[in-house]
Amino acid sequence: MDPIARIDPTAHPDPASPVTTATTVQIIPVTGLPEVRTGTDLAALLATALGPEAPTPLRDGDVLCVSSKIVSKARGLVADPASKAQHLEAATVRRVARRRHGSVVTSIVETVSGPVLAAAGIDASNSPDGILLLPPDPDAEAAALHAALGGALGVHLGIVLTDTSSRIWRVGVGDIALGAAGVRVLQDLRGELDDTGRQLGITVRDLADELASAADLAKGKATRSPAAIVRGVPGALVGSAAPPRHAAPSGHTDPAEVADPGARALNRTGPSDWFRRPSLESVWQALGVAAEDEPVAAMDVEDDEVRIARALEIARAVPTSARAHRGPDDAITVTPAGSSPAAWAAAGALAERIRTALRAEEIAAPLTPCSPTVQLTEPGGPRR
Repeated sequence: MDPIARIDPTAHPDPASPVTTATTVQIIPVTGLPEVRTGTDLAALLATALGPEAPTPLRDGDVLCVSSKIVSKARGLVADPASKAQHLEAATVRRVARRRHGSVVTSIVETVSGPVLAAAGIDASNSPDGILLLPPDPDAEAAALHAALGGALGVHLGIVLTDTSSRIWRVGVGDIALGAAGVRVLQDLRGELDDTGRQLGITVRDLADELASAADLAKGKATRSPAAIVRGVPGALVGSAAPPRHAAPSGHTDPAEVADPGARALNRTGPSDWFRRPSLESVWQALGVAAEDEPVAAMDVEDDEVRIARALEIARAVPTSARAHRGPDDAITVTPAGSSPAAWAAAGALAERIRTALRAEEIAAPLTPCSPTVQLTEPGGPRR
């Protein structure tokens, strides 16, 4: 089932005189929650905090954004820090990269729960009893809360399970939707008209992540507010009436009838992943270096000497009879093991591997003051 809520380009009023309706969105922290521990009935806790007698009761149309940390605590997903490596491996589908910051090496992995996260989302903040592991199925956890709170409070709501993550090409972190239930996670605006009457061609709004980020402005790690209500977002819920200009066009599924796809639909992994590995690791993999043999680059800018040495390490990772030597003038000489055609072919292959590994290092920044030269030699002088 298509997870994208479709938009109606014909529902806009007169294109020559577009009408935009301003929307007021409220973000309300859920305060006064006690410390959540293993075995806590989280749904009952939230139902009490958000019931009719609460300072801010839930209303129809609200989206409740809940930190994944309190779900992990309630589920007992707390582990000894000494077992972090074991749990990291268990939560990993594949390793994307590793980066070193000082003496700490962080693995960035595609997780069993779906998204690509640093350390598989394992975290020690606000967890005095040990490290917290992510729920293996965040959408299922969101669905359970959705059913329990909807039944207990009699409201039509959405649930977003949030976690903190970074984004490629952006500095810093923000909250994303790790799991979702009852929420239109994606809104397809293609075909809708902008305020000048032009038809949108590519815009698909990641609504669930926007809701998670908005909620994080009101909740936080240091405020003991692990949940927040986002109120007033039109058409945010599956099964709700879409805004007037958001009705489904002919040939498209009505948004109210779109199956609830959960936040897993937001993960761009597999064949559609444009950034399956970073530039260095992509070249290393293409050169045939096994994942367990890959070196660990630093998060921060590295000296040229470190980068050149790593390129030579990568080039030599595949066994060869040829030898490579770096001289004081930055020239790298490659010497065959003998005079046979096979020996020269092996030396030529090593020289090309070195050149490729050096170029990979220069994707991020040039090697200065000059890039090392690579040449094939034989006793008595250069071959070519």
